[in-house]
Amino acid sequence: MRGKRVASSARETNTGLVNKAPVKAQLLTPPPPSHASPRLPSPASSNYSEQGETQEDKDEFQLLDEGTPGIIESSDHELKTAPIFTRDARLPAGFCPHKSQYGLLGSLIGIKDKTRMEVQADARLYVNTNAPFSAIVCGVPGSGKSHTVSVLLENMIIPNCKPLGPLEKPLAGLVLHFGTGGDNCHPCEAAYLAKSRYIGVQVPPVRVYVSRSVLNRMRRIYAPLGDNVTVEPLMFTEDELDAQAFLSMMSVESSESAPLYMQVFLSILRELGENYTYEKFLEKLEAQCEEFSKIQRAHLDQRMALLKLFTSTQPHEQPRFSPGQLTIVDLSDPFIDPKSACGLFEIVTRIFTRADLGNAGKVLLVDEAHKYLSASAGLTESLLSLSRQMRHYGMRVIISSQEPTVVPPVLLDLCSVAFMHRFSSRSWWDHVSKHFSADLSGAFDEIVRLKTGQAIVLAPSALAMLRRSGEPDSDPTLHQLGRRYMLAKIRKRLTRDGGASVLVV
Repeated sequence: MRGKRVASSARETNTGLVNKAPVKAQLLTPPPPSHASPRLPSPASSNYSEQGETQEDKDEFQLLDEGTPGIIESSDHELKTAPIFTRDARLPAGFCPHKSQYGLLGSLIGIKDKTRMEVQADARLYVNTNAPFSAIVCGVPGSGKSHTVSVLLENMIIPNCKPLGPLEKPLAGLVLHFGTGGDNCHPCEAAYLAKSRYIGVQVPPVRVYVSRSVLNRMRRIYAPLGDNVTVEPLMFTEDELDAQAFLSMMSVESSESAPLYMQVFLSILRELGENYTYEKFLEKLEAQCEEFSKIQRAHLDQRMALLKLFTSTQPHEQPRFSPGQLTIVDLSDPFIDPKSACGLFEIVTRIFTRADLGNAGKVLLVDEAHKYLSASAGLTESLLSLSRQMRHYGMRVIISSQEPTVVPPVLLDLCSVAFMHRFSSRSWWDHVSKHFSADLSGAFDEIVRLKTGQAIVLAPSALAMLRRSGEPDSDPTLHQLGRRYMLAKIRKRLTRDGGASVLVV
C-alpha cells in the first residue's frame, strides 16, 4: 500500500498534498515570517480511509512528498548550485535576474559525448556566482589560462554591468601570488582588474600586500596600474598570530619530523594551551633558548626573523577584505622561498576564511600554483579542508596552474569544474581527466588543437538542454552534463589584459 502511495505522490503538484480520503491528514506548513518552528502533525488516529490508509500513513507521507511546501527538494538544490549553465537552460533551471546572480562566461561551441556533439540554440554560457564551487584552470602559457581566471573574477566582483549579467552582491576576493622577485618582477595579472577597457565599468579597488623588505620596489612595479591599486606591507597583528599561525610560519607539519629546537617550540605552545598570548610565548621561548646550542639558536633566530618581519603591534587602519574588493597577497621577494611563502599564504587564507563579511560571498584564487603549492603539505591541507567545507563558508576556490600535476589528486577530486586550455603533455591530461566522470575518449586530440581562448570544460553538474541518450530526434530537456563535456570559447575581458605576449614586430 505504501508503494502505491509513493508512486502517486510523485504525480501530485507542488501545491501540497492531495487528500483523497474522507479523513484529512494534518498538513505541514512552512514557518511563519517570524521564523517560529511549525507544529508537527497531531498524533495518528486509528481511523482508516477508503483506500485502507491510516491517519498515521498520511502524516508520515507528508515527510516523503517532494511537493510539500517548505521542504527543499534535492533536484531544486542541484539547480541552484549548478556551477555552469547554458542560455537555453537559464529559465528552465530558475536562474532569473531578480532571484539569482550569474555572469557571462563565453560562448558554447558544442556539448560532446562519445557518439555525437550537440549544439545549443543559443550559444551563451554562464557561470553561477551565487553558489560556492571549486575549479581548476590549466594550460600552457599563451593558451588563455590567465584570461579565463580574470573573466571569472570579473563575473564575481564587478557589479551593475549589464553585459556581464546580474550581480547585486559582489564577492570579496583574495589572490595568492608568488614570484621570484627582483627588478624584473611583474605585477600579479589579477591586479589589472583595476583598469577598465570601457567607459562606465565599475572596476573594483585592488589592495596588494607585499613583504616589507621590498615595499618600495613593489610600489614602483604596481604604480602604472593607477591610484585604484594600493600597495601595503603584509603585517599580522599579535591577535592574528595564534598557535596555528606560528606552526604555519615555522613550516612545522608534524611533531615527529620537527628538529629538537622546534620540539621545544611545540612544547611551549602545548603548555600555554588556551592561555596562549604572543607575549607569553616569547617570554617562555627566550627562557628556553639558553639551553640551545649555537646551531640550534641560529636556526631558531632565522625563523623568528621571518616572523618578526610580518608582525606588527599596531591594528589595521582598514579591513583587509570587503565585498567588491580584490585583495592580492604578492610574496614576490628574492628572500622568501616557496616553503616560507606557503606558510604565510596559509595564515592569510585562515584569516580570510574567518573574516566576518555578513552574507557576502568569497572567492579564493590560488594563482600560478605550480610555483609553490607542491612545496607545502600545510597549505594543501588548508585548501582541502576549505574545499570540503566551502558551502559553509560561502567560498569559491579557483586553482590556476600551468602544470596541473602539482595539484594533489585528492584536491582535483573535489573540483566542480575544470577549464582545460591547450597543452600537449599526455601526463597532464591523464592527471586531470581521470578525476572527472566525463567520457573523454578522443578528447586529448582536441586539447592539442585548441585555439587561444578555447577550452574543454569538465563540469558534471552543469546544466544544459539536451536530448536523451540514444534518441537524437527527441526534444531537448533540462539535464546535467554528467559524462558529457563542453567545448567553449571564453568571452572578451572588460578589464585590461596584463598577460599579453610581447612581440618583436
